Amino acid sequence: MSVDNSDELLHTVLPSALEVLTAWNIAETEADPSVFCQAMDRVIGDLAAAQDTLRGLAEMMFGLSSLSGILLDELADVTDRSRGEVLHAVHLRYLDPRV
Repeated sequence: MSVDNSDELLHTVLPSALEVLTAWNIAETEADPSVFCQAMDRVIGDLAAAQDTLRGLAEMMFGLSSLSGILLDELADVTDRSRGEVLHAVHLRYLDPRV
């Protein structure tokens, strides 16, 4: 696979990341973790069946990272906070052991 620009690259790597994130949301909303597990199994199965497994894994990781950055920018924009403030709030909410 070769890509000519960053938009094409994002269109290549975002679909599986969006699928996994959507499955996570559905699993959380419906309290059914099997939805997420099935999506991960399918995505990872596709990666394992690819000709270049490591490249597929790298694309998946890049897709998840890109999606995280996009969502972080959107969240910062709608809350009128900086990326740093949003990341700090996420850290406090999800990673602070005192919570």
